[in-house]
Amino acid sequence: MEAARALEQARAQPGNDRDTLLEILELQGVVAGMLQQPAKARAAFQTLLVLAPEYRLKGDYAPRVVTPFFEANGWLNDKGAALRLEVVPASGTDNLLTVQAKPDVLNLGRSVLFYQREAGAGWILTEQPLVEGMASVERKGRRVEWWAELLDERRAVLTSLGSETSPLVTLAPGALASTPAPVPTLSEKQPQVKGVPGSPLRTVAYVCLGLAAGAGATGGFLGLQSNQARARVEGAPVNEAGYTVGLTQKEAFALDARARSQGQWANILFGVAGAAAIAGGTLWVLGAPVTVSAAPSGVVVGGTLP
Repeated sequence: MEAARALEQARAQPGNDRDTLLEILELQGVVAGMLQQPAKARAAFQTLLVLAPEYRLKGDYAPRVVTPFFEANGWLNDKGAALRLEVVPASGTDNLLTVQAKPDVLNLGRSVLFYQREAGAGWILTEQPLVEGMASVERKGRRVEWWAELLDERRAVLTSLGSETSPLVTLAPGALASTPAPVPTLSEKQPQVKGVPGSPLRTVAYVCLGLAAGAGATGGFLGLQSNQARARVEGAPVNEAGYTVGLTQKEAFALDARARSQGQWANILFGVAGAAAIAGGTLWVLGAPVTVSAAPSGVVVGGTLP
């Protein structure tokens, strides 16, 4: 179906951030469930829950969607399959930053993107492949701040260790830990304004709204075809004895079966269109650009809704 293909294309885009990836996986599971493809729905939900074990569906869906989600959640708990990125402690004079992805039961991880810097310097980015679930990078100083992201084969962010705002700190063997970077006083701080671009959620919002339009149009077409087939059966002329003379019995049965089938698919597509429209509208609002201003009185966040 068009909805499933559009989501596959969105999933194949390189460099999706984590939030975008989770939204795509949820929608893939929902669409597969509504199309009565439980195996595909369960697989999408398993990947979703491996990355975000506490994730909950954002809408109220029929059992054909909810059941695969609960099955995936049970599988996650049985396997202990929640994916995480952990620090591997350095040994001796080791000059490496090393992380391990575990337990990668779905074999999703392909590489790790390391961010590191010395105090006051810019971030240095280094991508290293996973080898037996581990990746390492040379430490670029005696005292470095760093964090890391686990990437899949399309460089989408699966999970992370630390963050830009809460990095880890690693010292070289023998380095003193008592020399933190000087913190400017309040009077020395200058207001800074940082523009934050629109979230990639906007991209997924466009996909969802496109799906809604496509599914709605297709559903409307199938509904019209169903009504026309039903009208031919019900409007066929009859003779004085009350028997239908405009259609053979075989033709009548065929038209009735076609009307039922097209009606069922129309209802499914209308459901997909509704879910995609709700998701698209929500993601459009959540993806609105904002500005963040740092001032002596605090942090001010501003922006405009569409």
